[in-house]
Amino acid sequence: MWIFSPLMTTENAPTDPTYRLRAAASGREAIAPVREGVVYRDAETGEELEPVAAVLPQDGVGSALPRTPVNLRVCRRCEQLTPRDLATCEFCGLPAA
Repeated sequence: MWIFSPLMTTENAPTDPTYRLRAAASGREAIAPVREGVVYRDAETGEELEPVAAVLPQDGVGSALPRTPVNLRVCRRCEQLTPRDLATCEFCGLPAA
């Protein structure tokens, strides 16, 4: 059995399809890559999480990471938040240093 870990970074970027998962009893939700045949559980409550919807990819953003603070950086030029796994800023095109 797998326990869901909410921290996803550039080192463990998913290659599996991403789904919204929900615990039936508590209604708690999470977004994570899902593999068929693997049971996912909430790390705090231990409830089984079931896939309820596929997460659609964002057009034009080449990042596979969710837009959370741990996965974003501030561009030196335009000061916009851009994903850490992109080589350039998605707004102004400045290469990441």
